[in-house]
Amino acid sequence: MAEKRLNDNCSMYEAARLNIADCTVKTAISFYGKKYSFDEVFRRIDLLADNFSAEYGIGKGDVVTLCVPNSPAAVFAFYAVNKLGAIVSLVHPFIPPEKLKESVQKTESKLLVLYDLYPCGKYDFGVPALVSNSGAYMGRAARLYYACTQKKRAKGYTSLEIYLKDRKNPKRLAASFEADEPAVLLASGGTTDEPKTIAHANRVCNRLCAKAQEFLGEKLENYRAMYNVLPIFHGYGLCINMHMCMMMRRTSIMCLKFSAKRSARQIVRERANVLTGVPTMYLKLLAEKSFTEADLSAVKDVFVGGDAVPQKLIDDFNAVLKKGGSNARMYVGYGLTETAGVCVVNTRAHHRENSIGYPLSGTEIGIFRDGKRVLDGEIGEICLHTEQAMLGYFSEEENPFMEAEGKRWLQTGDYGWADSEGYLYFKQRIKNMIKVSGVPVYPCEVEEAALLVKGVQKACAVGADDPIKGQVVRLYVEKEANSDDEALRNEILKTCRKRLIGYAVPKEIVLEEKLPVNLIGKIDRKELEERGGEIVQ
Repeated sequence: MAEKRLNDNCSMYEAARLNIADCTVKTAISFYGKKYSFDEVFRRIDLLADNFSAEYGIGKGDVVTLCVPNSPAAVFAFYAVNKLGAIVSLVHPFIPPEKLKESVQKTESKLLVLYDLYPCGKYDFGVPALVSNSGAYMGRAARLYYACTQKKRAKGYTSLEIYLKDRKNPKRLAASFEADEPAVLLASGGTTDEPKTIAHANRVCNRLCAKAQEFLGEKLENYRAMYNVLPIFHGYGLCINMHMCMMMRRTSIMCLKFSAKRSARQIVRERANVLTGVPTMYLKLLAEKSFTEADLSAVKDVFVGGDAVPQKLIDDFNAVLKKGGSNARMYVGYGLTETAGVCVVNTRAHHRENSIGYPLSGTEIGIFRDGKRVLDGEIGEICLHTEQAMLGYFSEEENPFMEAEGKRWLQTGDYGWADSEGYLYFKQRIKNMIKVSGVPVYPCEVEEAALLVKGVQKACAVGADDPIKGQVVRLYVEKEANSDDEALRNEILKTCRKRLIGYAVPKEIVLEEKLPVNLIGKIDRKELEERGGEIVQ
């Protein structure tokens, strides 16, 4: 097996160099009308690594922060830093400048890489900052359109692109990493509400990507391209999208920012084989005729996760795939930033309706309550014994691991249950559970009931303070346009009363044109929780 060439000390740069699938696909990146071969990508990575070392002294153990969306520049910079033995800190490209500066200081970064549309003007981050011009990597037509329609906001910084030109600097050899040495820092909410910085070793990302065949419905040689919209600061976007394409020598069709109309055109025109995304992205694609009426025969696998996935979305999307000539079906997966993205997933080989998946090799599911494993079918906290576990939280003492049965388990902070065959079923984030008169209410069950009602696009149930019951359920609903609000409320209440225990029936239903979403397209539950206010009878 080609994977045997990998070892735990192999950097992500070296793993990408190995071409472990021995694939002959030549195009590494397709980016708005321009294609980059693998040879060209590695030439630019090596050149950037040389210049980062020569100009900024980046080397073993240093930290470089990347605040960039999906673009060729993100690929070049990530692997260049990794090649030098330095640590890459990945942050959200929409993070406010003050928060970005805090992250740079917290990680003691030596260099910062931004993109041209980062909304900071000229801001002092306390370290040297480089700015990448995203348009420079596009085809001519897209580049001209980008230049005319996008106003650059990050001003007065050195251009990253000058370090992608030939310069007379000595060639740097790839640095080595220890097996448990941090290589990547990812931001997450962790198992509490406090933001956490998660440290991962190279081996975790490499092992996950070497499992490509476990995800896929067909033989690996039948795949040529993946549509990559999930950003690289997201564990799934980093590993399954960017790094897996590099390791397996498949084309990464990169997208700066999701747009249903533009994404539909890219997926169809470039004949993407694999789609990955969050529910809101797929809902928007279903509203695009250029997608729903297109030839989708090239699509072989579709994966969704990161938020609750309504069965109606799965059914509707599968119907569109079938109509478009695709044998693919939408499959739900589960993972955490603490596990570098997905570690449990439904696939063509292992699939159970309503489950969130079957564990990948190297991962064991345990359902625990009060430190003891519960029986199959019983609800408890989902815990994972996995080779994909993080090294820990960077510069923080919180420990989400527990020892049980002679093994080290990652406590996820999620409630769920597992069946006798090993499939996992999600119940609720522990911190999102609502207690009405002391009785646990699972918001996902309320939301699932509401989504059965015609006219409900999205739903989010949160707890609202009540002087007698402690909490009651407030349900936020994104409604269809021109709906009859009173009739819709009555139908939602009727359905909830039929399907839920009395404690879970919403005390208030708030109808809105649009529910807020966070920076990666999930419903922003925290914003809805923080709205507060008295219950309107």
